Amino acid sequence: MAVTEIGYRGVETNRINERKPDDIVFRTYSYQNGKGQEKVYYAKDCVELSVDSYKISADADNYEEVKNMLKTQTRSRIAPLENRMFYETYEVMQDYYDGKLSRDEVKDIFKEYFYHYMGTTAKDVESKEKPEAVLRTGDGTALATRYLAGLYEHFSRANTRNACAQNRKEGAELMEHNGVSPNGSIYYNADWYYACEKMQELFRDTADELADEYGVEHVDYKYVEENTRFTLDGGITYNGVWSADVWQRNVQEVVNIGMIDENMAPPRGFVYCSSNYAWNGKGDMEGIKEEIMDRRKGYSSMMFLMASVYPTKIGGSLLLDPKYYDSSSQWKDDDIYGKGITFLSNFNIHWGCRGSRFEFMFCG
Repeated sequence: MAVTEIGYRGVETNRINERKPDDIVFRTYSYQNGKGQEKVYYAKDCVELSVDSYKISADADNYEEVKNMLKTQTRSRIAPLENRMFYETYEVMQDYYDGKLSRDEVKDIFKEYFYHYMGTTAKDVESKEKPEAVLRTGDGTALATRYLAGLYEHFSRANTRNACAQNRKEGAELMEHNGVSPNGSIYYNADWYYACEKMQELFRDTADELADEYGVEHVDYKYVEENTRFTLDGGITYNGVWSADVWQRNVQEVVNIGMIDENMAPPRGFVYCSSNYAWNGKGDMEGIKEEIMDRRKGYSSMMFLMASVYPTKIGGSLLLDPKYYDSSSQWKDDDIYGKGITFLSNFNIHWGCRGSRFEFMFCG
């Protein structure tokens, strides 16, 4: 059993009787098995929904979806999309970072979700027809912007977490490959920050394109980022999620970390790697350095700092104290060095015990 209307006030009740038996009255869109899939419901297969009371039959096969769509008709600036979006958008971005989807395919999926929420299709936009959902309610234009804000929120959540997961995986593999335990470690590669930001720009540009197509207000992205419901695990920015992830994984370890300014962008090419490791002579610190340097042979200029000390005192990063490493005047006078140290200072690292410690910072 399905539902004929999704509950927009102001719909003429006799519209249902005017429909032809083969009319499509409801669509669903989801991401499954590596691709977006649409399902349609026809008038001949549906039962009528009371538009005035919004009563939905509890045994309707799309009861939950329609109910959640009705809930989005509020005055909030971010539409609370249904729960499945939490998982589906994560799967979309996971497939993107695994190389199964291109940027254009992610953009198409973002757009298809919006068309679904607005009750229209890409063909409607191509034919320059005004979307029906906007026409039939005075609050339709605001609703469209809220949907775009909700999509931006969910896709941003999925993007930042998958980008941080790639950073974490890369760091763990780098350390394990060179005999260093990733437990109690910190790894930050600015490449993943900028890969994440590139996708964020795609989401914003796509949402703006859709807003222009529908003639509605653009989303206030800063507002969405500052008022997201996903604050407990870092919000929807890369640095916020990275900081929360590192803190959660090291809460039982000997290092505490939290970014002072999560809006600070890292210098391009910046890499930081550190670990509180057992002094057993097995860890190949030079191997980590060489592996990072080898991956960046194309950089026009490269600088690095490395410190490996035992025992060390309780406190912050070794690389912020020149006595732990050989730092020439050329380093200190170089703009690349200054930017790297400034961003490292933003980490607010605190090691809570004495012991052996390894730290490496690359700038290029």
